[in-house]
Amino acid sequence: MADLTEIRADDLAALEFFAGCGPSVLAPLTTLLRPLSAAAGQVLIRQGEPALTFMLIASGRTRVVHVGDDDQAVIADLEPGLIVGEIALLRHASRTATVTAIDPVTGWVGDRDAFEVMLHLPGMFDRLVRIARQRLAAFITPIPVQMRNGDWFYLRPVLPGDVERTMNSPVEFSSETLYRRFQSARKPTKALLEYLFEVDYTDHFVWVMTEGALGPVVADARVVREGHGATTAEVAFTVGDDYQGRGIGTFLLDALVVAAHYLGIQRFTARVLSDNYSMRRILDRIHAVWQREDLGVVVTDVAVPAVDSLSLDPELSARITDVTRQVIRAVSQ
Repeated sequence: MADLTEIRADDLAALEFFAGCGPSVLAPLTTLLRPLSAAAGQVLIRQGEPALTFMLIASGRTRVVHVGDDDQAVIADLEPGLIVGEIALLRHASRTATVTAIDPVTGWVGDRDAFEVMLHLPGMFDRLVRIARQRLAAFITPIPVQMRNGDWFYLRPVLPGDVERTMNSPVEFSSETLYRRFQSARKPTKALLEYLFEVDYTDHFVWVMTEGALGPVVADARVVREGHGATTAEVAFTVGDDYQGRGIGTFLLDALVVAAHYLGIQRFTARVLSDNYSMRRILDRIHAVWQREDLGVVVTDVAVPAVDSLSLDPELSARITDVTRQVIRAVSQ
């Protein structure tokens, strides 16, 4: 990499944050940035302070600490190649977290003018909103949920680190489980997992269940709209082998119904293998009618039921609605 005092579009394009952006697209941004160099332990951003800049981290890890209203701290370590400080600029608010250099850090700093230029890069606004929502989702307290057999799990929105958590998880997803979910026995690639877990929470919303507040992820359930703002969305579930048969899938459907009502989704669709009886039974609870689409594949299109028709405790339903609201409003507030 070139000397950071000489800001080159090629160096920016090498960052993970700008994946897919060519140097020619990034060239206008180079004139609006200044070099960043920080020692290990240096505070780069402090929670509660006014937001005037953002930072692009070229090298060195950073630690993000958010202290909530309950004085509980949420800590996340970020690898280089990413942006920090974007949330407050998007929200026109004060800093949401304190960011400290774990290692010596290099990169670039931009002001509001640079941020405005960056927002107009192709696809960048949607990318920034998605990243910000996922980071803010990490500040949300997971909801403890007791299954019918007495086991306790935690419900929360999917987070960016769930890609790595799933790839390196001790939770087993057998070839049969993968085949029923993806209609292929091959282990999902990292690219597919990034699509499944790096979501925007509006057109693609995902709940995960974890064993313990910090994980591992044992199941996920999602709704994916047919198009931006559409009122029909596809649903899908994946539950780890050792966690099947405990009512997790049934509960996750109820959680999806609650989220769907907040999102304005009115109908669920599903495309599953005809012998995937576990998922079919889950959707049968909301009166799914199945039709054959292809050899060994059935589909359904069913109205999203009323929340008060579910078996959820009203207090739990209200908490799920509240978490959904927090995620969706994360950037707009």
